[in-house]
Amino acid sequence: MKKPPPPPPPPQKKRAKTQRPPTNAESAPRTAVRRPTHEETLRDEVAPGAPTSAHIGAARRDDAGGSAPKPRRPFGAPPPPLDDVSPPRRASTISRVDDSDFGDLGDLEIDDAVAVPPRATTPVPHRPADDDPADDIDIIVDDSAGDSAGDPARELPALPILNVAISETHGYLASARTAVAACGHTVVLGAGGADGLDQLATLIRRENVDVVIVPLPGSGTPFDATPLVAAAHALEPRRPVLVGVVSSTGTDAVRRARAAGVDLVASRPHDAEHLAPVLLAAARLFASREAEANARGAEVVLRGKLEQVAHGDPGGLQPVEMFQRAFETEIKRARRYDYPLAVAMFAVELAPPPPPSGVRGILRARAGNAIVRSIRDIDVATQLDHERFLVLLPYTTVDGAAVLARRVIDAVAAGDVVTAGGRMFPPRVTGAVSGANPGEQLSFTKLVRECSRGLEQARRDGKDLVP
Repeated sequence: MKKPPPPPPPPQKKRAKTQRPPTNAESAPRTAVRRPTHEETLRDEVAPGAPTSAHIGAARRDDAGGSAPKPRRPFGAPPPPLDDVSPPRRASTISRVDDSDFGDLGDLEIDDAVAVPPRATTPVPHRPADDDPADDIDIIVDDSAGDSAGDPARELPALPILNVAISETHGYLASARTAVAACGHTVVLGAGGADGLDQLATLIRRENVDVVIVPLPGSGTPFDATPLVAAAHALEPRRPVLVGVVSSTGTDAVRRARAAGVDLVASRPHDAEHLAPVLLAAARLFASREAEANARGAEVVLRGKLEQVAHGDPGGLQPVEMFQRAFETEIKRARRYDYPLAVAMFAVELAPPPPPSGVRGILRARAGNAIVRSIRDIDVATQLDHERFLVLLPYTTVDGAAVLARRVIDAVAAGDVVTAGGRMFPPRVTGAVSGANPGEQLSFTKLVRECSRGLEQARRDGKDLVP
């Protein structure tokens, strides 16, 4: 017997979906969203009752008799052809707005769309129609160059008055003296012929002669002035300027001047018009030689000072720079090889009241000489100031330095007494020593400081030496 088929499963109930209630935004009807225009934005920002830029623009157009504003092109519409595009319209402004019409806007420049602050302007003066703008341009011309070109005092410094000595023939001597005086210079001596050569040579050796006028050998000169030229050349580097005179001109005069060894040349006959340029050149040449000689002398003096600083006087007082270098070298050696080092300081003593001028310098020089004669070859001495001396004593203990200091004090006291202004000034120095043994702290500053303190103590106690 067949079993009956199983009953079909009961139908499943579908689960109902729960729906949330719609929001206000979803339940509201959908509308197209439009962006506010620029005029609407400005209207929202302006206080109620105040006119907007659109109102102002419309009022201005109505006052000017213009047409209605050009409508905006709809979104998505094609642009107009290029031929139809009108040129850009300049933004018109209202310089001043009446407060009664526009409320609180006040003094503003108001454009068609935007209000901007007023711009500061400069009033333009009225200019006639026939007025040329170029007439208002001020042209400043620097006429300093033109003034200096016409003023010789600005071009060249003042010329010195030269002392001129003249050797000429008797026929040209008077005219040469007159021409030199007319040029503003001084004739210290004028001699004619060969008899005056010795007198002129003696003059230029003894006196300050700046220029010597000499005749060159040749036609028109019956005597030879070569000895006078040689006497002038012997005064180098401060010799006078030599001006040769000839009767010829041009290249022949230059050739004869070079052969005679003179600096400049002039032609006869003598007059101020022809001699003035030659004396001008002589003045310039003399000034340049003086400056060169002075510079050379200054160079020699400076070179001598440099040599003195670099090498010093062996056996004399050394410059402070060289003394300090020697001191530093001896300190390094004393530390390395463990030997003692000492210094001694001396000061010139004078009883009050102050002595006459020059006495202190004499006593200081005698004390320096006594110190140099009393120290050893390996010792180094220097002068610190107008009254103090410092001596470096290598391989010397404090006791040995005291012995040397006593010897220096006795040598100074044995010198001659200086008499001035009715008073007598015996030479006298006060001394102090300091030093360091091997292994002790050693420095230039420490030793000099100890000596200075000892010297002050010796002066307070009235002693001549403090070890």
